[in-house]
Amino acid sequence: MPGDGSMRAHGEYRLRNGVTVPGTILVSTQPLLATRLNETAIEAVHALESETFRSPTAVASELGRDAEPVVQLFERLHRRGFLEWRPARDRQFRPPVSIVVTVRNDRTSLERCLDALAELEYPMYEVVVVDDGSTDGTNEMARNYDMVGTGRVHVLSVGRSTDPLGIGASRNRGVAAATHDVVAFTDADCRPRADWLTDLVPILRTADLVGGRIRPAGETAASVYEGINSSLDMGAYASRVEPGGNVPYLATANLIGHRSAFESVPFPDRSIAEDVDVCRRAIAAGLEVVYSPTGVVEHVYRDGKRDFASRRTAYGSSEALLARDYGRDGSGGVGVPTLLPFAVILGLLATFGSAVVSTVTVGVMAISLGLLGSFRGWHLWRRYGQLPPIISASDVLRSWGRERLSSTYTVSREVTRYYAGPALFLGVLAWGAGMQTVGGGIIGVTITAIALPMAVEYRVHDPDTSLLGYGTYYAVDHFGYQYGAYRGAFVYHTFSHLNPLTRFRLTGPGATFFARLRIGRETSPTETLTIGTVTGRFNVDSSAEEWWFRDDQLRGERPVVADLLERIESDDTFLDVGANIGIYSCLVGRKLDEGTVIAVEPHPENAARLAENLSMNGVDSLVVRKALGSENGRGALASPDDTVAGSGTHTLLTERDASTDSVSSSTDRSLSTPVMTGDSLVASGERPQPTVIKIDVEGTEGDVLDGMDEVLSDPSCRLVYCELHPDSLSKHGATTERATTILHEKGFSVTRVQDLPDERTIVRAEKTE
Repeated sequence: MPGDGSMRAHGEYRLRNGVTVPGTILVSTQPLLATRLNETAIEAVHALESETFRSPTAVASELGRDAEPVVQLFERLHRRGFLEWRPARDRQFRPPVSIVVTVRNDRTSLERCLDALAELEYPMYEVVVVDDGSTDGTNEMARNYDMVGTGRVHVLSVGRSTDPLGIGASRNRGVAAATHDVVAFTDADCRPRADWLTDLVPILRTADLVGGRIRPAGETAASVYEGINSSLDMGAYASRVEPGGNVPYLATANLIGHRSAFESVPFPDRSIAEDVDVCRRAIAAGLEVVYSPTGVVEHVYRDGKRDFASRRTAYGSSEALLARDYGRDGSGGVGVPTLLPFAVILGLLATFGSAVVSTVTVGVMAISLGLLGSFRGWHLWRRYGQLPPIISASDVLRSWGRERLSSTYTVSREVTRYYAGPALFLGVLAWGAGMQTVGGGIIGVTITAIALPMAVEYRVHDPDTSLLGYGTYYAVDHFGYQYGAYRGAFVYHTFSHLNPLTRFRLTGPGATFFARLRIGRETSPTETLTIGTVTGRFNVDSSAEEWWFRDDQLRGERPVVADLLERIESDDTFLDVGANIGIYSCLVGRKLDEGTVIAVEPHPENAARLAENLSMNGVDSLVVRKALGSENGRGALASPDDTVAGSGTHTLLTERDASTDSVSSSTDRSLSTPVMTGDSLVASGERPQPTVIKIDVEGTEGDVLDGMDEVLSDPSCRLVYCELHPDSLSKHGATTERATTILHEKGFSVTRVQDLPDERTIVRAEKTE
């Protein structure tokens, strides 16, 4: 595993192209973004104005500041598109590497792969060829390859011609046979460039797994198309790997990691989506998984349409498999302007209604478009008035036009990939049933949706092939994938990846209102919770979640939630420390209007469910996947081995506690987590000062309060709810009096709100005038 944990996840940053800093405003021209920062934050951003990547710790040291607030600021600005990120790397870290290549009946490709590996510019490596029952002479060629004689290539025979072992299992056998502690994967039909290992291995000083870019080899029609639309190419920007993010997984055609990582998270025993599965389980286990566009591997794409379609069909089927195992990836769906479904409904009424209905409908459409246009125009003008002079009115209008085109392109492409076939079939049926207007309309709209993305891609990328040639591969790609997605739905007994309610989401005026109306129509196991006038819906997939909602009183916390909802104001900023699955965050968020929810939850299972629940309830909140404590650094969560979403027993240990197991029981495991103070969370300028705080951290509430000195002292912070755990506090050498004393010293009056089992209590602290 990485040797320097202090460097993990921080990485290095620089300003993206097109980003400038006029005064105290950070401006991006494409896309058009602007945000105002305080003087402290601006000073840190100015340190990134050269083209060189810099680490937050280096910038903090230069400015004489604590590192954690700078880390938080840079990460927030990166996620908003102002900063470019890349993983940290140590060029002196060059350990020996074992390269595993799995193959079955692909002699020619393997020989060319070995030729490329022989040219690697790296001091020490071996190649382990895992042959899975080949019958075309692949095994014999590999055993007679030149590098075998020098001991650099080893051949491992597995499986039989009639009973192959499979790709996932073959990769695991390769790991077991590897000599070195760093293991790299590529495929027989790939050609790693000479600097492949030199570029990527140094990143493993701070990461567990890293993948590089995959580009097409050659200039065939298939390669030209894949150069634009390959699902294996994760793009030109480095990123952390996150399901539903810009880089959702790393392909094993270009994957390198610590041997211990592959041993702790082995490949599944199957031949499709094994790389996606490994990445998701690695992330869930707390491993650092990153992507870097350096260290390129070139992939040879077969030019035949049949092979191309077969590959896309397999990709589509694998999406169904992953949906069955993991559900949807949490990407939130493609945004659809709220005007579109409204216009479709009115269009149907105008087409098929009576003369009176049609006339009224056309009038409603005209008035609605006029009002919407006026509103959007006023909104754009208001935005323009808040921007610095460097941005002109034409910049705003061009940005608005690009957003509309991008939205139309994205929606059309999603329709093409998942619904074009059924839509065309429905249109033909309607036409055949005598409803030519309906059938023709459906067919026309669908063909337009298919053609638009293809035309945009061809115009923007200007590929070195004819429009007909590009269009052929475009059609084979999308319809082949679509066939696989529907076939996989029947094979793996799930249609969740085809549900339009999860593939699309409304955006624009009224989107939040419609998102809230969707509550009650979810197909996964959910529970509705109503407290006072506020209603929320929550997933109940795990036994712990069922335990929470089986009791109408929420295990004693219902009166506390009710008390909080009565006192919350529509413009409050609510900080939920130890948010768990989000009962407090979701209900408070649904009551807020102009306010903000900051949900802090370090445990992976809880944080994932928290994000799902926030999204399902229409609450716009970025989950902070860290623990809060008395100082910045790292700690560990003492967590039972059978932890599931909704479990609330994740005690935060110091690194010393985690190593000596002084707090957790023998049945617990510890998960490493970054720790920061509440003051650091707010000091970056990207998280607002909270006005209301809830703390439930299983016995470390004293540490959390200690780390909120400035937050609690701020006059706007008026209300704190804190669950006190005397038994857990005593294990940390603290008492409940320590927590209440801190609150008293900050000007709060403390009242006991609810007694809970195990001598736990929840107190409410209100700031006195």
